Amino acid sequence: MRSKQGILWAYNLALVALTAALAWHAPPWLAAGWPGTDVVLGFALFQLLVWAFGYPVPSMGIISMERVPQIAALLLFPVEVAAVVNALPALAWPFLSHRYRQGSLAFGAIRAVHNACMIALMTAAAGLVWRALGGTVPLQTLGMGEALAILVAACVLQLVNMLMIGLFLRLDRRDVRRLLGPAYLVSDFLFVPIGVLAALVWTQADAVTGGLFVAFLLMTVVSAHEIVESRRQVQTRLVALDAASSARQAVSGSRRVEDIAERLMSQISALVQYRIAFVALHDAERGEFDVVLQIVDGERAPRFRRPLGQGAAGYVLRTATPLLVDDWASAPRELVEVAVLDPGERPGSVLIVPIRLRGEVLGLISVQHDRPHHYADADKHALIAIAEDIAPVIADARTFQELEDYRIRLETLVAERTAELERAGEERERLLAELRQQSELLQRQSREDALTTLSNRRHFDERIAEEIARARRYGHPLSLALIDIDHFKRLNDAGGHALGDEVLRRFGAMMRGHFRASDLVARIGGEEFAVLFPETAVDGALSSVEQLRTRVALDGPDELAAGHGITLSAGVAALRPDEDRDALMRRADALLYAAKAAGRNAVRAEPAPGDAAGPA
Repeated sequence: MRSKQGILWAYNLALVALTAALAWHAPPWLAAGWPGTDVVLGFALFQLLVWAFGYPVPSMGIISMERVPQIAALLLFPVEVAAVVNALPALAWPFLSHRYRQGSLAFGAIRAVHNACMIALMTAAAGLVWRALGGTVPLQTLGMGEALAILVAACVLQLVNMLMIGLFLRLDRRDVRRLLGPAYLVSDFLFVPIGVLAALVWTQADAVTGGLFVAFLLMTVVSAHEIVESRRQVQTRLVALDAASSARQAVSGSRRVEDIAERLMSQISALVQYRIAFVALHDAERGEFDVVLQIVDGERAPRFRRPLGQGAAGYVLRTATPLLVDDWASAPRELVEVAVLDPGERPGSVLIVPIRLRGEVLGLISVQHDRPHHYADADKHALIAIAEDIAPVIADARTFQELEDYRIRLETLVAERTAELERAGEERERLLAELRQQSELLQRQSREDALTTLSNRRHFDERIAEEIARARRYGHPLSLALIDIDHFKRLNDAGGHALGDEVLRRFGAMMRGHFRASDLVARIGGEEFAVLFPETAVDGALSSVEQLRTRVALDGPDELAAGHGITLSAGVAALRPDEDRDALMRRADALLYAAKAAGRNAVRAEPAPGDAAGPA
């Protein structure tokens, strides 16, 4: 931006004038004890080295061990010489570091002049305090007085440093309070003692000790850089891992991406001013921009999506290159045609940079201001540096989000499949229950008489064969009774088949309630029934059947068929040794017919010899 650069150059010229005025009154360099060229180059190279291995801070510069050579020069050389020795590397450094000059040679020149003057002035101020407090150069001994004087001089040096940096950032329209935090303000003090030690080694130690100390300093610089870089990488990963672990606390992947966007916007707000700013992620699967976070006039807008082809953001995505529009009024027509502007919106300057990782555009950072010429190349490269730093974090967060989405889809699918299996299991159990019921029904129907629910002829035939075999095996008695309702045909003719069926049902219920549970009661014909008495001699069977006959004769008309006389006839026989089923059935049937021939309503029995059912 021309106006901002103009202000910074005006500030630099004032610093140059002040520095020149102070140098005008300084004694000649050689007379002041100017060191050899090798010493100057050594200090300069060491200064450049600590900057190269420092910890970068966006828009600020770096945190490094620069106080080591600066304090050492202050305590070894006259103040005028120390100011020059410390300032010379600052002229070269912005042109050696692409990141420090934020990708802009013009901004690098501004920083080179500013930093050289700033370091010269703060060294001069600290040196004058050191001299005023009785400090001598070179430093020979370190007592309590010298230590206090060094502490005061270091505080003055740091104070001038912070004031001048703060003024520069203010003129560059940065958020000074957010950039100049306590950690940055006190970090340089940590290395003041090492600078004092370096001065003492310079004046007191021999060449070998001095060389070893320099080697130690170089190793310290490189090691500190590696430690800080490893810590930065670990912190970057921890941000993503912390976002991932928050899913255990019911925080969605989308929420994690929003958290990262908020941290990113916080960094952007400290670097550049804007009226509108947003962070958008590239959703290639849906062909959209996911505008995760947008700030308009200090207010946060709702998250929304936008097609990829719309707006300047789509232009940056297609070209994969940063876009800086110094003055929207003179923006290229192809850009104006695709721009998406609110009614009445008149942007002044626009800056958009892609968030790229290994050639893939993950998203965009966009800032916009109403005033033209508000952003410069230095701002563009500052945002590029931030985008480079945040890209791995966003990639990790998106990976975790995709994994979480996949996990959710998988859990949903598993839940659906589980529900289907449960439904299928329930249906299977229902069908099995129905099959069991049908099987039980069929089994019961295969053994029961449908009308009376007594055993049917098939079941009777199976049981009598089993009981005969058991009686023979164990020598137990077995008796059989055949029972017939007398004149049942007359009952049907008089009352119809409905009455006959009702009589049969009631008679079956009466028989079921009369005989023992161990006795088998079966309907083997129309009105003919059979009762099998396991382990029962003929007299016991005869007594039980006779009791049934008496009950039917006395209570039958009321209990079985009111208004109709109901009687029964029966024949009872016991199993004889070596007799089969047919023979037993014929004898019981013959006894039944004998009872009918005798006038019905009677029970006839033919006792087996010795009342024994099987062989002795």
